[in-house]
Amino acid sequence: MRLAFALAPCIACAAPSAGTASIAAPAAEPTFAAGTTKSGERTATATSTREPPAQPTQMIVQFERVIEQPIHDVALGDGSRWAALGDTPYVGDARGAHALPLPDALKPKPGEIDDARIFFGRDEEPRIMGARRASSAERSIYWRHAAGVWRDGREEIGALAASTQGALWGVLGSTDPELVCRVNAQCIIKRTSGWTTAPAGSSVLHVELCDGVLWGLDARGLSNMVTRGWVVALPAPAWSEPRGFWAASGEAWVATAHGLFRFHDRTWDEVAAPVAEPESIWASAANSVWVAGKSGAAHFDGRNWQSVALDGSFSKVLGRSAQELWFAGETGLFRVLP
Repeated sequence: MRLAFALAPCIACAAPSAGTASIAAPAAEPTFAAGTTKSGERTATATSTREPPAQPTQMIVQFERVIEQPIHDVALGDGSRWAALGDTPYVGDARGAHALPLPDALKPKPGEIDDARIFFGRDEEPRIMGARRASSAERSIYWRHAAGVWRDGREEIGALAASTQGALWGVLGSTDPELVCRVNAQCIIKRTSGWTTAPAGSSVLHVELCDGVLWGLDARGLSNMVTRGWVVALPAPAWSEPRGFWAASGEAWVATAHGLFRFHDRTWDEVAAPVAEPESIWASAANSVWVAGKSGAAHFDGRNWQSVALDGSFSKVLGRSAQELWFAGETGLFRVLP
């Protein structure tokens, strides 16, 4: 189904998918011109300047609705391959899409809620990682799709497989490194050259792999994975409920429950969000940033925001390139048409 939507800009203001000795340094260290603490950790100046919205203009963007069921996460694999997670997982490519139902043994029981993400593994088959929560317990999820069925895949997570207590979080994919962590235990950093470990810390981070660097987001700010574990690289300004982010050398965006924050020119700026309750951010470059939230989606070209009149609430935006973009939300899974 092809849909055309209007876009409206307002002034304000990578890529997809995501082991045991001491951890190797990140493949590429981010470089931020900022101060340092006595321990050598980077700091950043925080401000709370809210930029006002401008009057909208109009342009047209075409979308294809790929799945018409609610979808809360999407992963992109090699070539045209993609996977999506709703009540039922899906997988697809340029030839089409099909459901990958969970077997009864892996489905949640009454009173249980899954909080999980979908990824591709090294074999280009999907994985689901996260937690299953009930009133009295939280159990880890690590499922692997192989030979046409979903099954427990804990053989892929080393020492973390010894327990099912507590959420698993991190990032998986065909690009080094993969990361799997459990709070108050360890992170396994999986490279094709071998596995290493580091302390996981005491909080769950939202993790993305940006330009070969592992970034983690929580209330403290944006952190990098180094030998001794997570180290805050960009301390948080006065934000609450951080939900999604994009980061690169010298530039970062964070979506929170109440707005956006941009790190630029050594400083955090609070930005008037072009959508209500932004949830997810993805960028192909500093001058091409997309955000998705409760009232739709929008694009930033380095100067202006353009609000996309895409109906519904969206929890994820992800791209393979500037020409291929995906949105996951309550009204389904959408792909931007070139």
